[in-house]
Amino acid sequence: MGQPPAKQKIYDHFVDRIQGGQIAAGERLPTEMEIAATFEVSRSTVQAVMSRLSHEGVVRRHAGRGTFACRAEDEMRIKVNLDIHNIQSFESEIAVQGDKVDYKLLSFAKVPPSARAAEKLGIDPAEEVFALHRLRFVGGECIGSELRFFSPKITLNIGVADLEARGAHSIVEDCLGIRIGRVDAVLRATIAEPEAAERMGIAAGAPLLVRSHTLFSEADQVILHGESFYVEPFSFRYSASLRG
Repeated sequence: MGQPPAKQKIYDHFVDRIQGGQIAAGERLPTEMEIAATFEVSRSTVQAVMSRLSHEGVVRRHAGRGTFACRAEDEMRIKVNLDIHNIQSFESEIAVQGDKVDYKLLSFAKVPPSARAAEKLGIDPAEEVFALHRLRFVGGECIGSELRFFSPKITLNIGVADLEARGAHSIVEDCLGIRIGRVDAVLRATIAEPEAAERMGIAAGAPLLVRSHTLFSEADQVILHGESFYVEPFSFRYSASLRG
């Protein structure tokens, strides 16, 4: 088996050390030039990896200060468990406001999961899973994007028409026939990396609200893990009961 590409090698290096505690939450990472020298790659290669880690919430970048390791979701001070019977999907919430959500399908293919998704799905980070990547629109305006990784234990039989028109909850329940039992979610803030910003039609570095979520079946089996990114000034109501 050959060596992994340089980007993946650097990515795995920092994910393993941050998740393993060798790099503590809040600790500053080496500079891009230092990392480039260590791995004998260009600075642009390091920048691409840091952008990915930032997008996934593994690190946080501060202009003029550096890049810092983030806390794991399980260490967040406030975690929210959502009872699916007492909440509405994002699409249903928008419908209550008299509007609807439209989608632009960017991709639906097998890809390596993010570090967080691999952990939540309980799989090896090298195992490829189906990922759904879409832009979301309300009233013709892009309000963000979503990236959802499906458990490899689930048989996926979803048509393109459904991927282009249905919300995630509808895909799971109506297309896959799986009843959602609960949703675990964490809210965080980040900034738009250049590639994501271009897709959403916003400025690089613009603030984004991120909802990281894991859907479970009524048998408490993981269905998918994903993240939804919301641009400013779009807002929505988000309420839940705090447990334990």
